[in-house]
Amino acid sequence: MKQHIIFDLDGTLVDSLPGIAEGVNRALRALSLPEHSPSAVRKMIGSGAANLCAKALGYEDATHTPPAELEALHSVFRKEYPTCWQGDYTLPYAGINAMLAELSTQGAYLAVLSNKPHDVTEPMVRELFPQIPFSFIMGYSGRFPRKPAPDALLYMAEQWGIPPEDITLVGDSLFDATTAANAACSPVLVAWGYAETAELQAYPAPLFHTVDDLQTYLLNH
Repeated sequence: MKQHIIFDLDGTLVDSLPGIAEGVNRALRALSLPEHSPSAVRKMIGSGAANLCAKALGYEDATHTPPAELEALHSVFRKEYPTCWQGDYTLPYAGINAMLAELSTQGAYLAVLSNKPHDVTEPMVRELFPQIPFSFIMGYSGRFPRKPAPDALLYMAEQWGIPPEDITLVGDSLFDATTAANAACSPVLVAWGYAETAELQAYPAPLFHTVDDLQTYLLNH
């Protein structure tokens, strides 16, 4: 059984696309800029709010975006998103709560590591998974660099008192897989999130299409 498991949040534990799309479009609307469909926003998710906003503006990422344009949208998004993720805008995927409860009951240590801002990540996890005793819930706060940098994961390993190779990182994107590689821990990928399945299939890591199959793997390997 996997004893120490870190989960990504968006696209792995929760379907947060409706809330993220709503927050981005509220920010774009406030600046009289063109809005995006949820399917378009889906392709922008995974590398943090600044890169999300850069892509919503039509740029490759935050480093290729004029700073004034980026800050204008990013600042409005930071104000809007904490007010629009609740309710049906963000829901756990079917079976996730039961899987986390079973892993915890069987003695696994669980954590969440997200590129989402920490001031949204923590209340979201506490509200959607109130019965799960996570060892750590960490979003981006500036304390550590965003994934795929391994710093936050290595901090968790140090606090658990284990080598990173004893940790399994479960995510829905190559950002998560690269984070695992950078920390020398084991990646596990899920296909129900926001990355293209073909992209995930090309990566040398276990890939699961159902929560039941993921739970079986985590409990029996």
